Parts: sequence; structure tokens; C-alpha cells
Amino acid sequence: MPLCYRPRSPPATSRWSNGPQTAMRSGPAHRGPIDSEVTMKKPAYSPQAAAAEAQETAGKIHGLLREGRFSQARKALEHLGKSNLQVKRRRVRTQSADAVRLKRPVFICGLHRSGTTLLHDYLCAHYEVSFFQSAKVPENEGQFLQDVYIAERPFGGPGAFAFYPQMQFAPLKKPERARKTASRLLAQWGSWVKGESPVLLEKSPPNIVRIPYFRSLFPNARFIVWTRDPRAVSLSTRKWHNLPVPQLMAHWNTAYMKAFQDLGEDCILARYEDFCEDPSGTANRIAAFCGLEKRSAPLPMAERFSAVKNSNAKYIANFPTTYRTRNLVRAWEYFGYTFSSNHGTAAND
Repeated sequence: MPLCYRPRSPPATSRWSNGPQTAMRSGPAHRGPIDSEVTMKKPAYSPQAAAAEAQETAGKIHGLLREGRFSQARKALEHLGKSNLQVKRRRVRTQSADAVRLKRPVFICGLHRSGTTLLHDYLCAHYEVSFFQSAKVPENEGQFLQDVYIAERPFGGPGAFAFYPQMQFAPLKKPERARKTASRLLAQWGSWVKGESPVLLEKSPPNIVRIPYFRSLFPNARFIVWTRDPRAVSLSTRKWHNLPVPQLMAHWNTAYMKAFQDLGEDCILARYEDFCEDPSGTANRIAAFCGLEKRSAPLPMAERFSAVKNSNAKYIANFPTTYRTRNLVRAWEYFGYTFSSNHGTAAND
């Protein structure tokens, strides 16, 4: 079974749709006893139920705001973000405290369609890390294997989530609360991991706007801030959600300006383009920073990643030449991406 074998993302359909799925084996055996009292039993998802709940919540929030009950209004929105009805696929089970062996996470922080799965699978194959496998959630992302924090789906998901301050979790300032939250998160994630390493590699795209939050939970964590040409990310995201290109470009800018603001000594920058040119060299640099040891023998990778290839050209060739932005602050320029006039220069109107 190839490493991190998972359903392929169906082209030209929503990431959340019932698109074609590749058969998967059942999830890994439980690592130690599971606390059944906190195992989530999720009702069947339907877009209609999700929309109805969101509309009901909107009415409740409107009433609370009119009454001046602002704190309660914010809590109502948080409750919506944690609701089972808002996530199509979420699987949560919690290990007992004495069974948890994960100690330190390494977070890949990059937007959807930026190549984070490619990096994740390469690092898992070549370095001693634990990772999620066969969890039957989108791309085996940890955001769907917990109920500690809210999901991206009610806030638009790919191409939209970074616009919302509710997605940009504040760090936990009270040490005891941070410790308990970190322990619960690792207990939930630990139920789905493959591998014996105490280091967990996690790649949920909303990580890009949550560095301070995870830093407060895991002071010894490392963050890989991963970028890809925003033109390629934007047009690739349209395979899932047919959103306007200006919105997708603004979303890239918003997400990476937040990451720019949060960069620290526990962060390393890495680019999709550099990785495609020199996979082993880029991976070695990342591994040295994150303290990862090489495997004695690499694990097999999924067939779609058997050859590392830069696929930016097909997207850049189709990027609209009419694209313009009035922003003078363009995060992509800070991260090394400049657009030629042949491919839609980002200029002021």
C-alpha cells in the first residue's frame, strides 16, 4: 500500500462533493484504549441541513446583536463552526492519556492546491515522522480528526477561509488551558497516526493562519511556511470552487500576510517551485531545521507523486491577462513571486 494512500481530489468538483472515490483500506488499529465517552458520533451530513443551521444561527446572532449581547453572539458563531452538521467528513476518537505518545508536531502551513500534500508525502516517505493515514477524511488532514477547534467549512473553505478572523485563532495565554488543549488535541490525533515517531507531521491548509495558536499549544513545534505561485494556486482552486480570480488572489494575499506577520524562529520558508527543482535538497534543509532523522529505507509514495514535476506552467498560461489589483502590499512579492506582463501583471488601476 503506497504511503498516505487516499482518494484523489475529483477534478472540476467541490472538495466537499460526493465525487468519485478510490477504494481505501480501513483505518489503522487504535493506539491504546479509546475513551468512548468522548468519541464523536456524527449525524449524516447534508448541504440542506448545514444551510438551515447556518441560517438559524444567523437569526440568533442578529437577535443577540440587537440586544447588545455581543459576547454571546460570538459564541453562537463559534458553536456553528464546531457543529457536526457543518462538516461533511469528520472522524473523532480520543485516546486515554496514558496511551498518547505524540510529543511534538511539525506543521506544514500552506493553502489548498499549493502542493502541501506533495511535500507531506515526500517527508513522510524519507524521514522518521508519524502521520495520518486512511482516515477517510479529505487528504487525511488533522483538522477533520478533532473537535477542539472550529472547521473551515462554514467559513467558505478553500479560497475563502483566511478572510475570516474567526479562522485566525488567538494564542492561549493561560498555561494550564494551553496544556490541557494540547493534550486533548494530541489524544485525538494520536488515534489516527501511522508510525512510531513522537513527531507528528500535520498539513491542514488553515494552519497558515494559525501559527500563533499552535505555537501557544506546542512551544517546541516547527512550522514549514510553504508557498506556491498564487496564479497557479488560484486557478487550481477553481477546480473545486469556481470563485472569481480576484477573490482567490486576494485570499492568497490575506493568508500569507497573516503568515508573514507570525513568522518566528520556529518557522522555515519553503517554495513549491524550489522543491520541484531539487526535492532532496529542499527536504534535507527542512528536515535539518525540524530535527527529523532520515529513514533507513524510504517508504513507497502514492503513484501520483512517483515523479515530482512542477505543474505551474499550465495554470500561468491560462491566468487572465486582465487581472489587476490596487493593493500596494502584495504578499507574493515578499515571498519571491513577480508577474511578467505576459501573464497578467499585478498593477494599480
